[in-house]
Amino acid sequence: MIRILKNICPVALVMILVAMQTPAHEIQENRAQLVLRDDTHIAMTLFLAYIEALHVVLAPQRSASEFLVMYSAMNPESLQKELVRAETRLQSGTKLCLANGTQVPLSNWIWPDVRQVQAMMQQYIMQAMVDPASHSHFEPMEVHADANSREAITAVTIQFPQELRRVLVVSYRPSQVWAEPNLSSSAIKFR
Repeated sequence: MIRILKNICPVALVMILVAMQTPAHEIQENRAQLVLRDDTHIAMTLFLAYIEALHVVLAPQRSASEFLVMYSAMNPESLQKELVRAETRLQSGTKLCLANGTQVPLSNWIWPDVRQVQAMMQQYIMQAMVDPASHSHFEPMEVHADANSREAITAVTIQFPQELRRVLVVSYRPSQVWAEPNLSSSAIKFR
């Protein structure tokens, strides 16, 4: 795919950029899932419009199509450096605090792989070439992190960086029961 993008003549590249200038579709809402695993541990999963967030962090002065063409054609090492720069910004802007205001650091961040990100960008460009009128969108990408507190967690607040725009937050504490073969489990309650 990278060879295809590198071999596109300038006229074709201009045509792709023009085709991608169609009115933007609505950006999918970003979501966060906070799961209280035990009294002191929260597992966070973000479902992000990751490519859009990268665009806002890395190249807000460029159009979306210019951003996609430029970053999808980067060699993986250069793109990885750019992803780390964006991810560092998004991580530092995400703050989880206990009810008393104490900030609980988020750690063990797991971000999408550079190959996955580049493939998604290239897929979007190819889709725009094949069907310029389509309003295809990126599937949300998952990001994971953990928060471990020294004290019991009863309530938290969370803040995300402005680059993520609004984030729908879903939180819960899982209830677990064993279901033995050929026997009904104990009652599974939903509160």
